[in-house]
Order: sequence, then structure tokens, then C-alpha cells
Amino acid sequence: MRDWEPAGPFEEELAAAFAEGDLARCLGLLRRADLALPIGPDAAAGRAPVAWPTASDTERTWIVAYTSAEAMRARVGGLAGHHRIVSLAEMAAGWPDPRWGLAVNPGLPVNFFLEPGTVARLAVPSLADDRAAEPGAGPPVVQKLLTPADLYAYLAEGRTRVSGYCHHALDVAHIATPVVLADAVGRSGDEGVVTDAGSVHILRWHAVGTALYRTPYGGTDEETRAAVAGWVIEEPPFAGMGLAPNVDQVVREYKIDGVGLPHGAEIWELTAAGVEHRRALFDGDLERWMLVRAADLAGHGPGPDPAGHGPGMDPAGHGPGMDPAGHRSGEHPVGRGFGEHPYGPR
Repeated sequence: MRDWEPAGPFEEELAAAFAEGDLARCLGLLRRADLALPIGPDAAAGRAPVAWPTASDTERTWIVAYTSAEAMRARVGGLAGHHRIVSLAEMAAGWPDPRWGLAVNPGLPVNFFLEPGTVARLAVPSLADDRAAEPGAGPPVVQKLLTPADLYAYLAEGRTRVSGYCHHALDVAHIATPVVLADAVGRSGDEGVVTDAGSVHILRWHAVGTALYRTPYGGTDEETRAAVAGWVIEEPPFAGMGLAPNVDQVVREYKIDGVGLPHGAEIWELTAAGVEHRRALFDGDLERWMLVRAADLAGHGPGPDPAGHGPGMDPAGHGPGMDPAGHRSGEHPVGRGFGEHPYGPR
């Protein structure tokens, strides 16, 4: 092993915290770190799949990672000529076994051996922890893909609560293809999520009361659930590390049970062409869903329309964005007994 010296400000700060015995500070630094993982020459050249570098002892199997390429070379020298750089969250998305731990800089003066439950919570903090870390931020937006039965329950039967798994909208904001979105959150195999027309319907809302949105740490049986000190047991492909079951995406996942939707919750349709259309808006005061329909006067920009009506005024002269019944422009109330409509059962 070569002599090791911190390579850059990150490792200098990590070494200082380690020397002071400040474990909380060390873990906070590792949470945001990019780690170097050794890979073989064939994997580096694309001739073989990338394998997880591991080491085993009497306690468990450990995935081996380093805080920099320099740290890796200081430990293994020329034995590892190639490496890949990954974040802790990216590692968690593809974590091969919930019983495995993470060895960071094994054999170096500054080293950490993290149990799988610690890895999961560092890589994927709870929604409440995220809010505590950014107290000035507003409520995060979460979303859930809907089946035709879900659509009917909300728009025809007036459902106002949501259960099951939802996902952080920020993590999938870059996805504009329905099939890719369904795959990213592990719903591609669910019947009806992607419609015959190739679109998906998305329930989207602000997560008020973050303690209600629990990160699903767990496993597929009692052993793997206990390994991450989790609380959920689900059938495969459940990952148990707090992320949707997709090794190529980092999508935070939350489990909820009967959470009431807040005022302003929306249902959107993402079409096969990659265009989003808002289809319904939830009015929390009325506890009713409002269908969003095309305005009677379409295609006019700000200012008077060709008939001379002012901005936001309809032909009858009602105020900005309101129809004679007091509904906002483009919205129509629906609720129990709405009957047949485009989102009825199929």
C-alpha cells in the first residue's frame, strides 16, 4: 500500500472530521460524495458487464469503494487500473443484496464500514429529513401514475385520498416519454398504466405533512427487511433501499396510506408525443374534482380577443378566469354521480 494523503478539499475535510471522531459530519460528507469503484479492464472496454467489487469477512460481504481514484490507487496500486464514479444514491439504485454493507477506503487511515441500513438512509433520506435540511423550501411535489380504475375512482366517484407508492416528481422531471416514465418507477408491467394510445395519467400534488410519506426501507422477506432495519416486505422487484425498482434511474419512493389530497392537486396526461395536458384540478374547499377543458376562445394571447373582450373575460363579461357558475376558466366540476365521461371505466 502506498502512503495516502487527502486528494482535494473533500478528503481533507473528511480526514479532519475522522480525526476528531465526528461521525455525523463524516456521514454527512459521504452522503454527498461521488465514490470510485474499481472495475476490470474488460468491463472498462465494454466487453463484459460491470461487476460490484466486493470483499468478505466473518460478518458480511462488503462492496468496496474509495473516496477518490487516488485513494483507490494508494490502496491497491496497479491491481485496479480502471474505475467508475458513482454517487451513493446511484449505488443504492442498483444495490445487489440488502444484506451487503459498504466498505469505504478499506485499509486506508480514513475508512468506514457502513451497514446496509446506514447506506440506505444516507443514500435516500426520508422526506422529512430532506425538508429539515432545506427549511426554506416549499412542500415537495410528489406524483403517482394512475390506472383507468384509479381515474374513474377520482373523477367519477369523487375519491379524495391516495394510498400506495408515490414518487418524488423532481426525480422524473426529465422524462417526457410515457413508457420510459412507467419503467422508471417500476410500473411498466401494470395493466392499463400506459394506455392504448401510449399515454400515462399522473396524479400530482404537494406533499403536506411529510411524516405521512414514509421511505420504504425493507426487503423481500424477513431476513432482508431486518438487514436494512426496515419496515416493509414486498415481492420482487422491490428494492428496499427507498428507491423505485430500476437500476438505471434514481427515483425516490414513498409509501402512503389514505393521505388526503391537498387543494390544488392535479391530474395530468403525458401523451405519447411527450406533451403534458392538465386534465383535472382538485378543489379542496368544495372537495370536488374540476375537469379542465379547452377554453371556448382558444389561441388568443394576452389582451382583448377579436370580439373586444378584455383579458380573462368571457363573452358574457364575467371576471378573469371565471364562468357564470364561478368556476375558473377551463374547469368543470365533477363528483359523485358525474356519470359517463372520457375517464369512465373501460
